[in-house]
Amino acid sequence: MTNRSTTAFPPAGPLRRSIRLLSHSAAVGVLLLAAGCSSSARPEQTEAELVAHAAADAEESRVVFERSVGRMLERVERRASETGSAPTIDLLAISGGGDWGAFGAGFLVGWGKVADPAQRRPDFDAVTGVSTGALLAPFAYLSTDEAAQHVETFYRNPQKDWVRDRGMFFFLPSNPSFAEIPGLERDIRATIDQRFIQQMAGEARKGKLLIVSATDLDLGRQKFWELGAEAEGADSPDRVDRVQRMLLSSAAIPAVFPPIQIEDSIYGDGGVTANVFLRLDPRDPKGFIQRWKAAYPGRPFPKVRYWVIVNNQFTHVPKTVQPRWPSVVAPSLETAVRSATIAEIRWLASEANYVNAVFGTDIDVRVVGIPSDWRPPVEGSFQRETMVSLADLGRKLGADPASWQLLASGERARSAAGSAPIVPVPTEPKR
Repeated sequence: MTNRSTTAFPPAGPLRRSIRLLSHSAAVGVLLLAAGCSSSARPEQTEAELVAHAAADAEESRVVFERSVGRMLERVERRASETGSAPTIDLLAISGGGDWGAFGAGFLVGWGKVADPAQRRPDFDAVTGVSTGALLAPFAYLSTDEAAQHVETFYRNPQKDWVRDRGMFFFLPSNPSFAEIPGLERDIRATIDQRFIQQMAGEARKGKLLIVSATDLDLGRQKFWELGAEAEGADSPDRVDRVQRMLLSSAAIPAVFPPIQIEDSIYGDGGVTANVFLRLDPRDPKGFIQRWKAAYPGRPFPKVRYWVIVNNQFTHVPKTVQPRWPSVVAPSLETAVRSATIAEIRWLASEANYVNAVFGTDIDVRVVGIPSDWRPPVEGSFQRETMVSLADLGRKLGADPASWQLLASGERARSAAGSAPIVPVPTEPKR
C-alpha cells in the first residue's frame, strides 16, 4: 500500500513508533544484539542463480507484455467491427496511497454520476493499480456502479485489526515486519473471493486488461502481472490464493507490512519501483503504437484517453523539521516518492505529446489528486474519520469533470505544431 512516505502509509502508527523507539540507544543495542542471533527462513541463492532467475523473469515479462498488447489490438478491432467506427480506448491508472485510497474509492463512485456520458466513468479497456491502487483496480475493472460502491464501502469501514503491532519488540530483525495485517488480509480475501475473481475473468474474456505491479525484493525491480489472465485460470483454491497474493504483494509496505512470497520470489510494495503504472513506449516495436502501425498501415489511430487517479497530494504540506533523524526520515521519503510520481506522470504526458505531434494521434492524459488544502481530521493511519472524509471528497470531485487536469491532448499538439509542447506539473483539482 506504499508508505505515503513511500506514498501510502504515513509514519504514524507502527512506523512512527519504531522511529521513536529506535532513537533511544538502549533500543538500538537490543536491535544490534538480536541481529546477530537472527536467521533467515529462506535458503540463500547464489549470484549466478539470481542472475538466471532475473533472465527468466525478464523473458516472462516480455511474453506477458506482448500478449497484453495483442489482446488490446484484438479488442479494439472487435469493437470497431461491432460499431462500424474507431473506438475510444480508455486506460485508467490508480496510484498508491494506503488509507488515502479512500479518495480513489469515492472518486470512482462520484465519476459514475457525471451527467455527460462522454465524461462519465467509462468501461475501461485497461486498468492498472499499484499498492492501494492495486486493491481498487479490480473494482474499476468491472466498470459498474455496484463494484465502485462495493470498494468504497470497504474503504469507509476500516477495522481495528486491519493493522496490528507485533508487541514490545516489534522492531527485532527476526520479524518480517513491524506490524501484522490479519484483519486487512482477511477482509481483502473475503471481498476478492472466488466469485469476484470469476467476474474479473468475465471481463478478461472481453479482451480487457487488469495489471498490478509489485517489487521483486530479491531482484530489486518491478514485477507486473496481468491479473485478468490470472483470473481466467483461477479454477482452484490454489489459483484463487495466487491472485489474492498478487494483490497483497503490491500493497506490502516494506518493513511495515509483511512481504508476500509467490513461488520462489518475495515481493513488497509496488510503489517502491513505480507509484503509477502506465506506459506508452512509442518507439518500442512490440508496443501498441508500432504494432498498430504495422498491422493497420494507413488506418487512423484510435483516440486514447489516459486517466490517472493519484491517492495523494501533489504538493508537500509545509512543516518545520527538527535536525533529528526521526524527524528527517518521513518528509524525505514523502518528498522522494511524490517527486517520482510527478515525474512518471510528466513522462507519460511527454510521450503522449510526442506521439500526437509526430504521428498525428489523438491521445489525452488527464490526472487528478487530493487537493493540497485538505487535511486529515484526526491523527493516525486507517482512521475511520479520515477515510470517510477522503471518500466524501472523492465523490465530490469525481462528479465534477472540471476536477481533471489535462496534461496532453491531440488537439493541443496540433495547435502547437512546430513548437515543443510544455507539460505542466500536476496540480490539485478545484474544490
